[in-house]
Amino acid sequence: MSNKDFEDLSLIDNFMVLSVASDLKCGPKCGRLLAEGLLHEKVGYVRIHAEKIVPGIGLTKRGIRMDVELQSFPHKPEENELPEKVYDFEPHHKNSDNLFKRNRFNQAKIDAHNLYSGESDFNNLPDLCVINILDYDPFGKGKAKYHFRNMCAEDVTIPYPDGLDYYYFNTSSPNDEDDELNALLRYIQNSTEENATTELTRQLHEYVTKVKSSPEERYRYMTWGEYIDFETMEAKAEARKEGHAEGKEQGLAEGRAEGRAEGRAEGRAEGRAEGRAEAVLATYRENTLEVLNKLGDVPDDVVEKVNSVTDIDVLKQWFTLAVKSDSMASFLFQIN
Repeated sequence: MSNKDFEDLSLIDNFMVLSVASDLKCGPKCGRLLAEGLLHEKVGYVRIHAEKIVPGIGLTKRGIRMDVELQSFPHKPEENELPEKVYDFEPHHKNSDNLFKRNRFNQAKIDAHNLYSGESDFNNLPDLCVINILDYDPFGKGKAKYHFRNMCAEDVTIPYPDGLDYYYFNTSSPNDEDDELNALLRYIQNSTEENATTELTRQLHEYVTKVKSSPEERYRYMTWGEYIDFETMEAKAEARKEGHAEGKEQGLAEGRAEGRAEGRAEGRAEGRAEGRAEAVLATYRENTLEVLNKLGDVPDDVVEKVNSVTDIDVLKQWFTLAVKSDSMASFLFQIN
């Protein structure tokens, strides 16, 4: 959650980029502008998704959340058509984890999600471009752009056409030889009228201004600040976990007293783990329904739908969508 005032938000801030990307009219245009401006390549027909969730397998395997996914097609796509290329935009403020291994994990999930089950022709796997937009230098070499591809270590002239590219853009040091790129990075870092100095950044500024002039978006940001306080949510979850743990510990003590086998103790340990996972799920369900109540009466089928979700990443996405929705119809449209 950003500590900035609403008026000071920039495209590097999660809320701003998600708000622009979520706009049905502005989102595709803005995504195309960013991709073309950062990479200097032509982007065709596009579909854009804000906070695209790629779920894990069950409760024990991790899923991923893509901040903004832009899908590119050479022609106007059919409804379920797979893209020719996927652009994953990931703005980051903090250098708090292993970004590179996270990208490796995310790339595998994205690829698996973009090839239909039973497909035997891997030529149909879309190219993938992971675009990290950072306000720090991840390699400490003072560059504005770092571009990585897989290659042969023995002979770098041998092409390795797997269609995968990683980009790291450093908005804190826009010193590339390309003046247009420097201007774009400055604008992403600080999205003000003064920094809208090129045709591309002026177009982006129109979309940013539209978001900032919207009372609904301002309210959503306030609500976002009120509800996306994950420390509070985790505290609630922790309280639930402690309750589960206390009951399980009591059962374990009784088990020891009765001399039960090690297998039963392991079973109880697994029960505690399941209890902790269910506690987190229950917290997200509760908070999602609480936010939806502010939009009006929540239909019984929606309550049932929320309470039936068992994937934590899906629940996190629904919670965020509930916060950003201005009506029940808008929320249902985005989750269906």
